[in-house]
Amino acid sequence: MWYVLTLILGISLFCSPGLSAAADSPPPAAPPAAPPPPAAPPPQPSGPPPLPSESASPQQNPQPIVQDLGDQRYRIGAIEIDKGKQIFKVPGVVIRTAPPIEFLAVTKNGYKRYESILELETNAFEFNLACILIGLDNQKAKLPRYHFDPEPTQGDPVDVRLSWRSGDKTVDIDAAELFLEGNKPVATREWVYTGSAFLPDGRYKAALSGSLISFVHDPESIIQHRQGIGLGKYGSVALNPEITPPAGAKIDVIIRRLNQ
Repeated sequence: MWYVLTLILGISLFCSPGLSAAADSPPPAAPPAAPPPPAAPPPQPSGPPPLPSESASPQQNPQPIVQDLGDQRYRIGAIEIDKGKQIFKVPGVVIRTAPPIEFLAVTKNGYKRYESILELETNAFEFNLACILIGLDNQKAKLPRYHFDPEPTQGDPVDVRLSWRSGDKTVDIDAAELFLEGNKPVATREWVYTGSAFLPDGRYKAALSGSLISFVHDPESIIQHRQGIGLGKYGSVALNPEITPPAGAKIDVIIRRLNQ
């Protein structure tokens, strides 16, 4: 009797739909793995890039190529030089017409272009060699001691003129005519050649900053306004809207040595 009851109970358990399905179904799949956390973004600089003069690697000074055109005329890159007349011309473009400004002209892609009116088709070595070829001597120069140095700069005097086309006529002015200081025209138009300077490791300061011609006093610029314009008054210098060509205008800068 017990044998029969046990046999009936075993058959009923074996034939139970729930247990049969559980026995026939595969084990449940493991839950998917959690995705890996996103990679951390690369660190961003916390401030403006360092000045080129702070770079640890020395800069190799390129040797400008001088083309002899005959009759004391030369070409260095885009610069046209007449040694006999002690004058040279370099083309450029107006890149800025609103304050703050501190430089009349910088090199192509010069570091200080964000404070410059003009960008010239040259580099500092070509520009300085052109100055030397027209007879300018940096041994007579006295560089500013620091940015905005109030003392007048010293050096061979030069004439700095700007020339551009406006409609069907050519405009030719002294560079100082562009500036307004306190809404008044600049009184003096004296420019001098200072030549910039070299660092102990041989790097040329004007090449590092891109500074060619400044109207503030700056230890790196090659040509500077003798008295300085807007010294210690950052952002106080504006351009005369009546004569300043628009941004993008092509312009020639003409440098002539003046006899002392």
